[in-house]
Amino acid sequence: MTTPVTPDQFVVTMEGIAHLPTGATFTPHFGSPNSGTIYKGQMGSVLKNGEEYQPHEVEQMMERLWIEYLTENPEAFT
Repeated sequence: MTTPVTPDQFVVTMEGIAHLPTGATFTPHFGSPNSGTIYKGQMGSVLKNGEEYQPHEVEQMMERLWIEYLTENPEAFT
């Protein structure tokens, strides 16, 4: 059974976004916040604590939270 992905599992900063349980990250390219590098971490694997996060769910939440961050912080990349 998969573990639900929730916003409180993420840390979002100007440097990018991280999903704490899996270690998955998105790091924007310098000067281009809408493109960057994704590190998948342990998405899709069963973690030691028995949790399992579906990659598409983590990526969807990551994208949603990143868009919210950019909307709330337009000066961050100017």
